[in-house]
Amino acid sequence: MSSSNIVNSNNKGNTIILLKKACPYCDKLYQSNQKVVNHIAAIHQKKVERLLSGKRNFGVYSQANAQNYEQLGYSIVVHYGCVSCKETFVVKEELRKHCDLNHVMASQPENGYLEYLV
Repeated sequence: MSSSNIVNSNNKGNTIILLKKACPYCDKLYQSNQKVVNHIAAIHQKKVERLLSGKRNFGVYSQANAQNYEQLGYSIVVHYGCVSCKETFVVKEELRKHCDLNHVMASQPENGYLEYLV
């Protein structure tokens, strides 16, 4: 039995959650929380808090990561990760609602000035 088969059999039945770093308001995917926050501000005129790097307990979703974990015998579950906290969501619409209710600090009207929400 090769070492890769041993790893596969040891991880069989284990599940790993991989997070998509996605804009809650459109279909854009990013590699970092900061890029998502910048996108939300520039395109959707909303200012949201950003979770500092290294504060998550999950891996980042990419096709390569998913394939690597599958080869190790893991079942893959993909969630959407909030850019502002450690919450994860199976459905992107729930991520959008969560962000709007909990993390939007300001909305930016078309004139370019931020209006802080009270």
